[in-house]
Amino acid sequence: MISNNFAPQHILIIDDHEETLESTKLVLETLDYKVTTLLDPTQAITLLDAGIEDIDIVITDLNMPRLNGEELTSQISTLYGNLPIIVYTGNEERETNKRLLDAGAWDYVEKGTDWENLLCSIDKVWSHAQKRRGVRARRLIFRDDKMKRVTRMIGKLAEIPSPVLIQGEPGTGKELIAHEIHSKRLFHLQGQGVRVTEKDYPYLAVNCGALSRTLLESQLFGHKKGAFTGSVADQDGVFVAAGKGTLFLDEITELDLDLQVKLLRALQEKEVTPVGSNQPVPVHARVVTATNRPIQQLVQEGKFREDLFYRINVVNLEIPPLRERKMDVIPLAQAFLTEIRTEYNCAERELTEEASRALTAYDWPGNVRELHNCIERSFALGGHPTYIRVEDFPPEIVDGTVDLDGSMNGFREANERMTHALGQGLTSPVGAGRFQTYDELVAEHIRAALKESRGVKSRAATLLSIDRNRLYRLMDKYQIQT
Repeated sequence: MISNNFAPQHILIIDDHEETLESTKLVLETLDYKVTTLLDPTQAITLLDAGIEDIDIVITDLNMPRLNGEELTSQISTLYGNLPIIVYTGNEERETNKRLLDAGAWDYVEKGTDWENLLCSIDKVWSHAQKRRGVRARRLIFRDDKMKRVTRMIGKLAEIPSPVLIQGEPGTGKELIAHEIHSKRLFHLQGQGVRVTEKDYPYLAVNCGALSRTLLESQLFGHKKGAFTGSVADQDGVFVAAGKGTLFLDEITELDLDLQVKLLRALQEKEVTPVGSNQPVPVHARVVTATNRPIQQLVQEGKFREDLFYRINVVNLEIPPLRERKMDVIPLAQAFLTEIRTEYNCAERELTEEASRALTAYDWPGNVRELHNCIERSFALGGHPTYIRVEDFPPEIVDGTVDLDGSMNGFREANERMTHALGQGLTSPVGAGRFQTYDELVAEHIRAALKESRGVKSRAATLLSIDRNRLYRLMDKYQIQT
């Protein structure tokens, strides 16, 4: 039975028998789990794929008419390899249970046995998941229509392994998109009856801006023994190592022109020549590239080959920055809260309403990566045991969201908060309707607090219900001196 505070929160149960679904749901909900049930196993991938339901563990029946548990387990395991799966079995032979584990099941429980067996299985697979990295592989989480269009395009890329160019600002999740393209391709192949293994269909990633030219050429195309100092043995490059899977080349615009020629040949001829060799080697991997730079402009400036651009840009995916998909901010933040809490064994914390408004109002120049860092920082430095508050955020987020929305609702909420603070002993000089902007209201309240406290900033901060560091930042922002 789950015995700690870092248990899975949301369990998906799939069974074509409604009575089994309801009884299992009742038991798990009694133990404070959130439970989602499906009678139709074919809906499971759709639900997981939508990125809406944040599932921690899947429990599926084995014997179902439309899609049996072994096939479903294989599909889920291919797409979400770190998502724990428990299969309800009957009195099957040992060989069946072995096949389930080979298909990707983490455990199996005989149907109709004591509930304690299921609860122990949940405990076991969740503990194993935490050891793997504390939380399943991150997947796409979105609400925004722009990202829905991107994911629809990804779905269309599964059938034909055409080259894909992903463009987007730093931190938008380009590698996550690349991995999603890879997963969808494998899922399609499985549906065609192809036996898919990680050995034959791996996902490999190379950052083209992180290595010197010599090392990058060797890593991409391989080398022969003695080709350069330190090459003590033959080595395959990632083009060969990627097999029939996916090779993701990040920061593709950092390649120098000589390597661009070699990459073009690899894509056109589907073969590479290792460093120190004159014998080409056939390659079969799909190539997905990414850049955060204006590649069309680099082509015009002669810094990126035009023929290579057209070769890698068969399909173009533009990932919108987070500031253009504000609907995704809170779902992402909540997913990061769960991930970080589980990974570092932190107590559960929730965003306050004010914190949620601040996150949504901020423009996130560092995109999803910056949001993740913000949530992790708040966990590490936050002063409240159960909530993430605005004051736990970095200064640029706090100071950048003083006027949360510029509307009268935001003004009234700010005025109520200030009035509450003033009610602790501060006499406000602010008359109703005197100030037209939220900033003017805040600045005047700060001046009044400083006057009331006779310039003692710690006292003024207490009157305003903010910490002293935040008071200093606001004084600097509004050019208030004592």
